[in-house]
Amino acid sequence: MNSLAGYQRLTIHPRQIQGQQVQLTPAQSHYLGRVLRLSAGDAFIAMDGQGHWWRAQLLTPTTAQLGEPLPIWRELPAPIALLMGIPKGDGMDQVVRQATELGVRQIWPLITERTQVHPSAARMERWRRIATEAAEQSWRQWIPEVFPAQPLVTAVTQVRAMPKLVCDPAPEFPHLTTVLRPEPTALAVLIGPEGGWSPAEMAWLRDQGAQVVSLGKRVLRTVTAPVVALALIGASWEGYR
Repeated sequence: MNSLAGYQRLTIHPRQIQGQQVQLTPAQSHYLGRVLRLSAGDAFIAMDGQGHWWRAQLLTPTTAQLGEPLPIWRELPAPIALLMGIPKGDGMDQVVRQATELGVRQIWPLITERTQVHPSAARMERWRRIATEAAEQSWRQWIPEVFPAQPLVTAVTQVRAMPKLVCDPAPEFPHLTTVLRPEPTALAVLIGPEGGWSPAEMAWLRDQGAQVVSLGKRVLRTVTAPVVALALIGASWEGYR
């Protein structure tokens, strides 16, 4: 698989695929031909962001030929949903990018009692573009789905079948690594905004069966906490045999 390291990656929509050919959009044609300087016969990696990717060959400026599907080998062994209290400023940009690099499958921006940002439709679209770019850069086969911003209760209801880990800065809670199941399984990770969870939110989450965990003895910034949590889970899962 190391032979793929030098190939450029391009995300395509499944509706662009007709048989074994891909009909490129004008933006994709420009990117491949003018930005990357690819010409007919040159190869690249085509990915649909839904678990499939292929070694592809450019046929014309507007069409490409798909080769055999490549095996999935860059993804975590189980999906993770990140439920994230929206940070101030452009902090969510950073969270989306880094969570994508670390293998998260779903991102749920949360409106909590202490959330100070209510994103516009344009901001939501920006986060989806960031996820796509980060997935291409990090060789993901899945582009995380970035859901519309919504209240905590609504988002948790959508992932109710997943075990839930609520990260809290207080060090007296069990460390995240001590509560992970030995085998990878679908998991929801919840991170609060600046100021953390309110007492009412924490009580409600516990009533839903969520496990409150610590990420260590130091208090982390809101944008740092998801990176630490996802890195710890990924390291545990990828070391599992």
